[in-house]
Amino acid sequence: MDSVQNFYDDLAESYHLIFEDWNRSIERQGEALTRVLAGRWGLRGGRLLDLAAGIGTQALGLAARGFDVIAADLSPRAVSRARREASGRGLSLPVVAADFRSLPFATGTAPAVIACDNALPHLLSLAEIRGALVEFKRCVQPGGGIVLSVRDYGEPPLAGTVEHRPYGERHWNGRRVFAEQEWHWHGATYEVRLRIRPLDDDSAAVVAVQTTYLAVPVSAILELMRDIGLAGVERLDGAFYQPLLVGTAPRAA
Repeated sequence: MDSVQNFYDDLAESYHLIFEDWNRSIERQGEALTRVLAGRWGLRGGRLLDLAAGIGTQALGLAARGFDVIAADLSPRAVSRARREASGRGLSLPVVAADFRSLPFATGTAPAVIACDNALPHLLSLAEIRGALVEFKRCVQPGGGIVLSVRDYGEPPLAGTVEHRPYGERHWNGRRVFAEQEWHWHGATYEVRLRIRPLDDDSAAVVAVQTTYLAVPVSAILELMRDIGLAGVERLDGAFYQPLLVGTAPRAA
């Protein structure tokens, strides 16, 4: 996972520029996840683990709605920024740098865990994804919920295909930048090359980072969730900007 950590470490101070309006995205995503947590498990506050917190897009929105969020991420720089962002908003957000395949939390730490923004497909095999899901389940209290958001991949294109995916022009603190991705396909995996180019200052550095994903079908992740013993496993469309996959940890017999 070194390349994944480097990707998010190097992107930590610029990640918000992927969003057209990051502050609005924080608010909107926090609201959407709160509706799901309340509707499925009756949770409107209390402890929650964000296991792929990044710079805090979901964690900040949920903390603002009364959840006691603990933010974990593979990238120390990303969670450090999440903590700064929380402080600037008057929110408490404990953070920890951790690989979600081996988490530093006690069994049954929280009534819910989340891992959003297509984090699971950074793991490049179904066996690794299954192992991470087992770890998520371990951290949830019996009867508690797991919420994932993932990209809905279709059939991968031919190896060697390059897809250009621009985010577009972004404005932040009087600056203009252009954010874009290229996807370089290698069968079931693809390499993401992300660039953020300044438009107003030729002397400013271009942010250029890359990492690899597995184009895992949503159906395969749902099957793994059922296989590890989660109940009520379901795909929710239209509730979030990506499909949400939800499941409930079994209660003790």
